Amino acid sequence: MRQSILHDEDQGTGSPTLVFLHYFAGSLRVWDHVAGVLSSTCRCLSVDLPGFGRSPPLPTYSVHAVAQVVAGLIADLRLDSYVLVGHSMGGKLALACAAERPPGLAGLVLVSPSPPSPEPMDESERDRLLATHGDRASAERTLRTITRRSLPAEDVAACIADNLLTSPEAWRWWLAQGSREDITAQAKQVACPALVLGGSDDPVIPPSVIADDVMPRLADASLIEIAGAGHLLPLEAAQEVVGAIRTFVAQRCRRAGEETNRP
Repeated sequence: MRQSILHDEDQGTGSPTLVFLHYFAGSLRVWDHVAGVLSSTCRCLSVDLPGFGRSPPLPTYSVHAVAQVVAGLIADLRLDSYVLVGHSMGGKLALACAAERPPGLAGLVLVSPSPPSPEPMDESERDRLLATHGDRASAERTLRTITRRSLPAEDVAACIADNLLTSPEAWRWWLAQGSREDITAQAKQVACPALVLGGSDDPVIPPSVIADDVMPRLADASLIEIAGAGHLLPLEAAQEVVGAIRTFVAQRCRRAGEETNRP
């Protein structure tokens, strides 16, 4: 029986496997609408990162430490071909994983990603979040602030619950340290094809950050901007995200995976 410190959900069959990493203060549930559709043609593995959702926190945090836990889970599964899909915080972690050029990695999808450079977070907002961990009113305010399209009531409830479930250790780490880490040197080592998705009205990772701090760090990347969407693209624009990932996998990742696995 497979052992892991990470809680995950595994559905579907087919190659490549899509490995989904969620945003700060979220959980694997943010990918339900995306993975639920893509699992009809691909194996989809959604992960609760350490200290989020149902996964326990780490004793010591860094971007590298969390990325190593994710890499360990993937290695245990012995995936022949897979695509890392990271949203926001999960995007920075996916970049850190991809920079190690692990065997079987066929592609990288970054959804409203925290950049490899320090994230340009407003310091008053950082202070507010640090001071309000576990506060429902603050969680509701954050959700209103970062989204631009309306969400169904059940998605709103899940986002609030995930925010409140985040461990104090993980919460403090990302806000005080992880979002400020600079992994630009490592990001330049990413060799697989990449797709970057952003919302035109994202107040957290606006198009200017993606243009200036994400795209120039990637040797082989394409960009899709989703009009009228905010930061929570897996919920606000699930259909567009599904279509973009499906096209990217069909046109770029399967070919890259075949080349990687060729004797």
